[in-house]
Amino acid sequence: MLEVEPHAPLPPEIYRRRRMLAIGLAALAVVIVVAIVFGLVSAFSGDSSSEPASTDTSAAAGPTPLPGENPEVKTPVQPPAQQAPAPTPTPSAAVVPPPVLQAGEDCPDSTLAVKGITSQPNYVIGDQPKFTMVVTNIGLVACQRDVGAAVLAAYVYSLNNDRLWSNLDCAPSNETLVKTFNPGEQVTTEVTWTGMGSGPNCPLPRQAIGPGTYNLVVQLGNLRSAAVPFILAEAAPAAPGEAPAEAPVPAPEGEVPAPVG
Repeated sequence: MLEVEPHAPLPPEIYRRRRMLAIGLAALAVVIVVAIVFGLVSAFSGDSSSEPASTDTSAAAGPTPLPGENPEVKTPVQPPAQQAPAPTPTPSAAVVPPPVLQAGEDCPDSTLAVKGITSQPNYVIGDQPKFTMVVTNIGLVACQRDVGAAVLAAYVYSLNNDRLWSNLDCAPSNETLVKTFNPGEQVTTEVTWTGMGSGPNCPLPRQAIGPGTYNLVVQLGNLRSAAVPFILAEAAPAAPGEAPAEAPVPAPEGEVPAPVG
């Protein structure tokens, strides 16, 4: 067995150096820890402060120009669009009711209706069609209106709306006939057409109207009736050995008998 000799105590200077070395190492460790903590704090605070700075820089720099754009040319600043004013409501015209008609006053057009009636739907060349002109009070009270020959007229039109004849062309009249209409009452007037064409002031020569389909229209002032169609056909040829029928004596065209009703 080996014998270990007891060590002699070291000099005080060695103990003092060891203590100094331990103190120095401890101080160095504290400095390193403080440096690390300060670095981390600086890093976090630097990141948060750098973000607004970068944002401001990009905002100040403006948008990146597109390919082909000249960054030197400044785009004018467009002012914000003004809000369009609310549309002003258009005042609607008030509905004015028709005036209250007193009994015995003149009949306005809105209270009358006119129509034409043919004596038959088909005629032949040589016939003298008879037309009836009808004026009806469609109002609610009695009123009066001139229905004389000067203002009440019958017209014949082609299907192309060509005016062919009127009873006032060759027999104008100044007749005035003021008629009092009760509600629903009618005034009828007959007129004969000789089948000849005519125009205003009855220019000559007058031409006979050939076969075809035509329209009868009756007019009282500004009131016009619906068109009433009728046919004017060729006369049937006479049978061999049969004497031709005598042509009827034409009535004076434009002669208007006294109103019926």
